[in-house]
Amino acid sequence: MSDHAARPATLEFARVAPGAMPGLRSGSAYRARGLEPGVHHGLPSTTLTMIVSLDGPVFGAWEEGALGSPAGFRADLVLAGMHTAPILIEQPTRQEGIQLQVDPLAARALFGVRAADLVGGFDGTEVLGRSGRDLWEQVGESSGWPERAERIARTFRSWCAAPSSGAGHVRAEVAEAWRLVLASEGRIQMDALAGHVALSPRQLRTEFTGEFGLGVKSAARLARFEAALATIAGTVHADRTPDLAGIAADAGYADHAHLTREFRRFTGAAPSAWIREERRNLQAGGHGTAQD
Repeated sequence: MSDHAARPATLEFARVAPGAMPGLRSGSAYRARGLEPGVHHGLPSTTLTMIVSLDGPVFGAWEEGALGSPAGFRADLVLAGMHTAPILIEQPTRQEGIQLQVDPLAARALFGVRAADLVGGFDGTEVLGRSGRDLWEQVGESSGWPERAERIARTFRSWCAAPSSGAGHVRAEVAEAWRLVLASEGRIQMDALAGHVALSPRQLRTEFTGEFGLGVKSAARLARFEAALATIAGTVHADRTPDLAGIAADAGYADHAHLTREFRRFTGAAPSAWIREERRNLQAGGHGTAQD
């Protein structure tokens, strides 16, 4: 009998508080053993993703069939920009590490590049160089999740305090537009947004896309999806059945069918199918179901 067959799967998450380090929106340490090998769908979000993998590299791809091929990616330290389609991640039988969701407004200070420069990226050492490799090694040498999170926090603080790398600052009007998109959960209209930040709609589109790597409308759709997803995830984590029609209405979708179309766009599956696939993760506290 194989080791996988002999032992039940275990899945653990420990939350990393947003205030623990600069730029952090949410984060979790994770450990899994005895999982069924397969493919996990990394969902789009309004954050940048950093993964410090401590149990072998993360394998990813944008297209079916590309995992493990030259068209795929692999990295011990993942640093990825925002995207509007799910990224395919190989799910091995065991995995351990820390995943951080970083606000795009912090990209310049932390990583020395715009959030837009991370779109399509995967290997964090290609952006961070030796400092990224040092971070991965130091986290791996730390014992226990609190110590590992503190190691990352100290590194983030040192990166923010370092002399400017020439990345500059996010234009104030663009930063404010980003905050308003998130605060409104994607419900603010382009003309109203442009008027609020005193830019023409054309200026706003150009500056916003140049900074974040996606347009205002795409960001708004992501923010609305994210709000609906958080409600669904929290409901399943509480062992209740989500009222998808009610969630659609609360999130500002036209109807249940509209939510389903957007869910398919961002996850590759209808809400009910995604819940079935991710139920184990959701019940264990994955997908940000535990409130930070």
